[in-house]
Amino acid sequence: MVASMDSQFEEVKKVFKSGDISNTIGSLDEILTGLSKDSDQTKYIQFLEEILATCREKQLKEEEALVLRTLGRIHSIFNQHIESLNYHRESLKLQRKLGRKSDIAMGLVMLGEDLEIAGQYDESLEAFKNAYDIFYELGKRRRTKEIQKEIARLEEFSREMEQDEFYLKKFNLPRD
Repeated sequence: MVASMDSQFEEVKKVFKSGDISNTIGSLDEILTGLSKDSDQTKYIQFLEEILATCREKQLKEEEALVLRTLGRIHSIFNQHIESLNYHRESLKLQRKLGRKSDIAMGLVMLGEDLEIAGQYDESLEAFKNAYDIFYELGKRRRTKEIQKEIARLEEFSREMEQDEFYLKKFNLPRD
């Protein structure tokens, strides 16, 4: 599988050298789904940073936003959540300027996932709710159902946390 991913990665690099940035990003997204924490993160991150520099140099804002989101994803895969959050936030800021609602909603979902991992449950819930609203407005019912499940799960988790906190205080128990 590693050899296959390496050959796919080499093909993606060729697409980038040909100047087709949109297809480069799309093809790279496919590779990322097969990455694990044990993969060589350096080569992927450096390549994405090279693409990002090209996008900024050529003022390709839509592609830049997608590369930033992809950088957020790859940092998340490698458990580098602070970097991931920073890239997702930067991508979202740019997506909002561009006004592409579907991309904004996807960015909010990815941000919500990383915020949850970082333990920022209230912000995560807010990101998911905002994504839900956008997908609902766009008529993406399947996506709204998926996000609705995430929201319900996070709300249940928050209730449990509040209840645990209540009992800890009520009975003066140590936290751990």
